[in-house]
Amino acid sequence: MFETIKKAKEIGVLILERLSEYIELIKISVEIQGRNFKRRLIGYVVITFLSVLSLVFAGVAVIVTFWDTPYRVVSAWGVVAFYALTAFVVYFATPGQTDSVSAFDTVRDELQQDIKLMKDIV
Repeated sequence: MFETIKKAKEIGVLILERLSEYIELIKISVEIQGRNFKRRLIGYVVITFLSVLSLVFAGVAVIVTFWDTPYRVVSAWGVVAFYALTAFVVYFATPGQTDSVSAFDTVRDELQQDIKLMKDIV
């Protein structure tokens, strides 16, 4: 009976020691994920802006090229169709952006190691 109490006390001490480390790991993981999110968001905004701008100017260039020809209206509608088709393809080809790595993998791994250690003690 005293052996069980001693083991429980050892587990309790171990848990208390590791609790502050878990909290620190969670803070670090949240900070890293926040920075990564900001970088990704800024990158996506810049890419989107420049892509839209280049597509608009490419469409204007095509229409201006055919301006003095009888194909002016056809070229304008062709540009519109190209934009619509591109939007359709991008919308359906883009999968849901999920990270294969969780933000808290390190914390989970540490918890699993500690649980294994506690099982070994008991």
